[in-house]
Amino acid sequence: DKCPKGWLDFRGNCYGYFRYELPWKRAEAWCRSIRAGAHLASIHTSEEHRAIAKFISQYHHGEEEEDVWIGLFRWNSVWAWIDGSKKHYSALDDDDYPKGKHCAVLDESSGFLSWDNDSCGERNAFICKCTA
Repeated sequence: DKCPKGWLDFRGNCYGYFRYELPWKRAEAWCRSIRAGAHLASIHTSEEHRAIAKFISQYHHGEEEEDVWIGLFRWNSVWAWIDGSKKHYSALDDDDYPKGKHCAVLDESSGFLSWDNDSCGERNAFICKCTA
């Protein structure tokens, strides 16, 4: 299978960027409904992270701030990927966990190159990932 039209194809995975703003759980449900095996994106290397940041940045031209949900969430004080993959790489600022902000975004102000935590009920754009 090829990636759906308009998705990024990177090293055997496909990434779809959606600018609808949804809470984290609804964004994850949306990813799953689009394609079997799709989830909010997990990111495992700096190369993958840079490719995703570059892909999303194409759609941004200095408009209003728009952070982007990824598949990282905090459960029992541990950050985990919703697709079940192991966490080998992080761009989170590990010092700062305000209470109640248990879902992770790509932070637009960093060019999507750092991650921040946000309240899971906030509405953000999101990026889905599946195998090609």
